[in-house]
Amino acid sequence: MEGSFGRCLSSPLFTFIVGDNKKEVTVHSFALARLSQPLNTLINGEMIEAKTRHVDWSDIDEDTFARLCEFGYFRNYTPPISRLIDGRSPFTKVTETAKEKKKRKKNRLHSDWNDSLMEPTPEPGPEAEPEAPPPDDACDDQEVPYKERSVWTGQLRDVFERSLVVPSPPITDLDYTFMPPKNAGSWEDFSPVFLEQARLYVLADKYCIESLCQLVLFKLHQTLINFKLYDTGLSGIIELVRFVYTNTPPNYGEKIDAMRNLVTRYVVSILGQIGENECFQELLEEGGPFVTDFWHIIWGIKKNSSA
Repeated sequence: MEGSFGRCLSSPLFTFIVGDNKKEVTVHSFALARLSQPLNTLINGEMIEAKTRHVDWSDIDEDTFARLCEFGYFRNYTPPISRLIDGRSPFTKVTETAKEKKKRKKNRLHSDWNDSLMEPTPEPGPEAEPEAPPPDDACDDQEVPYKERSVWTGQLRDVFERSLVVPSPPITDLDYTFMPPKNAGSWEDFSPVFLEQARLYVLADKYCIESLCQLVLFKLHQTLINFKLYDTGLSGIIELVRFVYTNTPPNYGEKIDAMRNLVTRYVVSILGQIGENECFQELLEEGGPFVTDFWHIIWGIKKNSSA
């Protein structure tokens, strides 16, 4: 077989044991070994894993490993999808069958008949005033409004610019054509969309798969740009921040990890929406590197606006 794909299919098999259930997943060794030198050493080097043709990656969940394999074979990966917060769609109406409707009507008539025997018929009273109809937007999902506390705070919204967060895609064989998912209402939980890609980034960063790191950053950036922030969505953002700052390397001098930079700049850009939120204030109370990075970005904007 000729070409990289043919070489991939003809390469020796290698087994990864992944997830809490220690599932065995066998792949073509070339698909992953070509992604980075650390992976190539693991699969084809002198370590015991290379000799036995298997490795224990039980600390990596199955979905994250599946996306790594997808990237190894196809140079792309499929982002996760959102889930419903309450387990059902707001557009799904509960309908009853004709049989259930007939039974409900019969039970209601039976109940009314018993009530009429037990209680005297009340004297007619004055007619109740009809209830006023709800306003047109009573059931509409409203995004959290952005509040500007001063002139310079308006500049915070622009801190999530592409040039500052994710560099332009390099000219490679990777496919950067991507249609980011969009949330339509407060019933959608985007936590898995954010967190599962952050897990993929952490794995890629650990094994020096720079191309995959860049692709994850690009897709997450595009997703966050299009994300509508409702009250129910902030918990997913807070969870993302905590995960990233727990699982990415600390700053080296003035150099900040790219994923840390992405999530922190996003939080700064929505400060006018979340500044008074209790969950966000609890995050600030925890202190740590996030608060330091958060303040450095804001202080830099403040100095530039005053210059």
